[in-house]
Amino acid sequence: PGNKEVAPLKYAKVATVASVSRLKVEGCIQGTASLLSHCLGKGENIALVLRDVGVLLIEDRRVKMKYFCNFLERMSGMKNLEIAGFKVPQLLDMVVSQVVPLASLTFSGRVIIFP
Repeated sequence: PGNKEVAPLKYAKVATVASVSRLKVEGCIQGTASLLSHCLGKGENIALVLRDVGVLLIEDRRVKMKYFCNFLERMSGMKNLEIAGFKVPQLLDMVVSQVVPLASLTFSGRVIIFP
């Protein structure tokens, strides 16, 4: 809804921050997008792990984001997310441990994990 502009990804900036070549950044992003598209086209369940942020789960045409506790703590400035969970119960459903097996987050128990 609405008129939203899409800005092109700045590969050079990503390359500089990641200390790799622009070509490597382009190849990684295009390869990941292609594999993700292929899996979605086949109806596969997917877990896209976003390092230090969380996991994007795509299962049966449903998309859910689960955030790592330390990421939410950094964003909120709160040291104890349990306190926040009591204030906002919906927050607890959005939190995942970095050590939990990703397949346990899905209904089917099967998932393709993107590193």
